[in-house]
Amino acid sequence: MAMPFDWPTYVACAAIVAGAYVIFGITAFGAAMFTVPALSFFFPLEFVLPLCVLLDVSAALALGSRFSRDADRSELKWMAPFSLAGAVAGVTALVTLPQQATIAVFGLFLCSYGLYSLYAGVPRIGIPRHPWAVISGFCGGATGTLFGVGAPPYAIYLSRRLPDKAVLRATLSNMVLLSTSIRALVFLIGGLILMDRVIGALLLLPFALGGIWAGHRIQLKVSRELLLKIISVMLLLIGASLIVRTLR
Repeated sequence: MAMPFDWPTYVACAAIVAGAYVIFGITAFGAAMFTVPALSFFFPLEFVLPLCVLLDVSAALALGSRFSRDADRSELKWMAPFSLAGAVAGVTALVTLPQQATIAVFGLFLCSYGLYSLYAGVPRIGIPRHPWAVISGFCGGATGTLFGVGAPPYAIYLSRRLPDKAVLRATLSNMVLLSTSIRALVFLIGGLILMDRVIGALLLLPFALGGIWAGHRIQLKVSRELLLKIISVMLLLIGASLIVRTLR
């Protein structure tokens, strides 16, 4: 197997991926927030984005298969079709809306909501499924296609529906799997998933899986309240990264 990068770069990329997927193992989302900008220092985006999508799909499969028995299937049945509809709408919006302004607005929303969640205490459980499952599914699908960040709307909704930490993580990981799979299919159809990306993902996958294992061990020791605080911080950081992207 020919390596698409040299050994020093491989070591640096492996460390980045392992650290990012520790976060993924704790929260069930957020790895791409770290892997995409960090790996972009070494490779062009047309190499990084497909590679990271392949890692995300593999990671979500590993996490989803492990926790799928805990997932709330009734929530998934409502969210999944609207996530697909949102992804289609996102593709349309990608070529019609002013992208930088849209990214900035979404980033400001996530920052605002992350700050609110951090200081508002434990969220109220029991918001109605209708219409919020529809809204979160659609928005997650659309933002995943538009920005490569689809999990925050799912996390916001599910954290207010599911009181059990294991069920929350399992359901969120299954939605992340769906979202990243759709994105991978788009890249495949667009001819971006080439052999060098596949080889790069295979070489980095053991470090992603190791990070997930470590993150899972960490989250077993934290309370649901702390997990929600971590998710709030992740939303804040993702929002800030989107704003920085528009400024750059």
